Amino acid sequence: MLVTRRKMLGLSAATMGALALAACNNDTTTEPEGDQPQGETSSDHAGTLVVAGNGLEGKFCPLFTASAADQDVVSFNNITMLMTDRMAEPVLNAIEGETREYNGTDYTYTGPADITMEENADGTVTYTVKMRDDIKFHDGTPVTIDDAIFTFYAYFDPTYDGSATLYSNDIVGLQEYRSGMSTLASLIGNAGRDNTDFTYWTQEQQDAFWAAVDDGGTKFAQEIVDYMMENGATDVASAAAGWAYPDLPADATATDFFEAIGAAYDWNFSACEAETAGSALSDLIPEDVYAMGTQGVETGEAAANVSGIVKVDDYTMTVTTNGVDATMIYQLSIAPCSYKYYGDESLFDYENNSFGFTKGDLSKARSLNGQPMGSGAFKFDDYTSGTVHMSANADYYKGAPKVSNLNIVETQEADMVTGVQAGTLDVSQPSYSMEVEKQIKEINGNDAVNGDVFTTFLHDFRGYGYIGIAAGNVCVNGEPGSDASKALRKALCTVIAAYRDSGVASYYGDTASVLNYPISTSSWASPNETDPGYAVCYSTDASGNPLYTDGMSEDEKHAAALEGALTWFEAAGYTVTDGKVTAAPAGAKLEYRCNIGGGGQGDHPTFMILQEAADAFESIGITFSVNDIANSADLFASYQSGAAEMWCAAWQSTADPDMYQLYHSQGSTNYYQIDDADLDELIEAGRQSLDTESRKPIYKEAMDIVLDWGVELPVYQRSECTLVSTERVNVETVVQDQTPYWTWKDEIEKLELK
Repeated sequence: MLVTRRKMLGLSAATMGALALAACNNDTTTEPEGDQPQGETSSDHAGTLVVAGNGLEGKFCPLFTASAADQDVVSFNNITMLMTDRMAEPVLNAIEGETREYNGTDYTYTGPADITMEENADGTVTYTVKMRDDIKFHDGTPVTIDDAIFTFYAYFDPTYDGSATLYSNDIVGLQEYRSGMSTLASLIGNAGRDNTDFTYWTQEQQDAFWAAVDDGGTKFAQEIVDYMMENGATDVASAAAGWAYPDLPADATATDFFEAIGAAYDWNFSACEAETAGSALSDLIPEDVYAMGTQGVETGEAAANVSGIVKVDDYTMTVTTNGVDATMIYQLSIAPCSYKYYGDESLFDYENNSFGFTKGDLSKARSLNGQPMGSGAFKFDDYTSGTVHMSANADYYKGAPKVSNLNIVETQEADMVTGVQAGTLDVSQPSYSMEVEKQIKEINGNDAVNGDVFTTFLHDFRGYGYIGIAAGNVCVNGEPGSDASKALRKALCTVIAAYRDSGVASYYGDTASVLNYPISTSSWASPNETDPGYAVCYSTDASGNPLYTDGMSEDEKHAAALEGALTWFEAAGYTVTDGKVTAAPAGAKLEYRCNIGGGGQGDHPTFMILQEAADAFESIGITFSVNDIANSADLFASYQSGAAEMWCAAWQSTADPDMYQLYHSQGSTNYYQIDDADLDELIEAGRQSLDTESRKPIYKEAMDIVLDWGVELPVYQRSECTLVSTERVNVETVVQDQTPYWTWKDEIEKLELK
């Protein structure tokens, strides 16, 4: 179980936001900047566009940003090298621009760079990136290829601990460059308490390290123990086992537990924060020790540079990879960071293999997380009282924004609609449901989602809602990949799946649909009902016989699902007598629990589905409990830590349907704990072609394996809503024909206030 939980924060540079986690903050203070009478819903922010945010963390440097709200700030503050269109297809001639048709209308897309790709005779692939020469950073300095190279090397650094995994791409010479260096913390931690070799560190550093482990580290682990004991653990060892650290001895202490956590993350204290059950580790151990987790120490020889990264001239570079990787083109969507601002100008000397910082030391960039500087449409001013204040960039390469100021305000979900109505917000993105649609129509007063108060823009959400199951926690005889374990999980999914139609309709009405494959319908790789082999998930018994026939009533479907589930329970080794499960095989149970973030009030699209399924399970002898968690952070921690058996959440899909992060045995967010060699092979094969027609059946086969493991039950594909104030925003200037990959944010410079 431990192996699947290592790199919790790994996201590619092109896909940051794939796993955006929503959070709430009661502080929604905004500073008034003028008067603009609007009757009863007058606004006090004339000239300022006020946008709702959710989950601001204050990490606004492109290198280290993580949450979706922070990424919005980054997107307004920066440009990206690669431009994509409404269908997420790369725009390779972006300097002059390309015109493409969507929904019957031609749209022209322009961007900062042209990109070409060439397959070489030796099997390598070279990408040539040629940037515009007229883009400026907010401090007036030009954006050049040196800034892009600095940014690449920051992502490549052996001590890089942000959410991007650009370093995992097979760029020629990358691994040779990253070798020969470890972090100080990993060296001290792995050497142990009795180390007497001080080649790479001092006795004082070692003493400080272990003192911090014994004090703050122990407190950090004890909070996890306390949390787990509130949920059934009896001691440190059982708490650690429930937190996916099963190998601690029976007499383990909280200090032992923390040492196991540290070792799991190779003593990267920043990465260890993913395990928090309360206090941040950075608040519990001294700053100098915490910094050891990202302090590079040379331990051997390494290449002086990445041979696959070559500067051609001041605005051109090439990136060469070992072979074809369909996802690589999207990795070029990095935001070029100023080496003069985030690094040290005196340390940039390309010819002498110096790239703007000392290898192994990204402290300058980290220190500027809360003071970003980019070249995007808006300049960052400050982040105070839950609000990010930004001002228009008059030198923006696409033209100065029509709006002089932009505020992003931390906003609770309950205020997303009423805030726009009241005039405290101009744009929000409420979670769209039947109730929200009704609320919008009532306030508009015309039984429509577009009216005098609101204008509503809808498109398919880029992700989807699902129920996840941790294979290592729901299995038979401690063997997550056995046929019996798969049968157990499919038994659970078969019952729950039968209630999706009514549950989704009850919560979303016709604004969402039931999903049968673990992929958003917005992706080109999503199977269609007319495709060969398409099937409703978890709709057969253990012998492969279909459970449902045309014309069945809901009650008949539910009864058929229970009959089918009993065959799966029997296949898992359960004893079934007279239509009831009476005994479980070794390692399995007669009761399971699913965590859901319904705010403690059942306010979640999957809550009713689970409740009705729980009643059905009870009728066949299985206790199925629904744990409604009020604090969303606790929900996230429950499955990210590996503690949860089952959970409800939503993925946000990436432009490319690459499945590596979620389902590969080494995937950075493989919370399902799935480990299947055939699946790994398919996922890797899917990366090795650029032809979508050949990749689609590969991903279909891979998704079938995921469903066969029974670790994920796709639930719903919902609509995403952008709510705009009709009273204060010139809605004709808002992006039309929005898609998951081209939203109102993508032409922010054109938006006008009335």
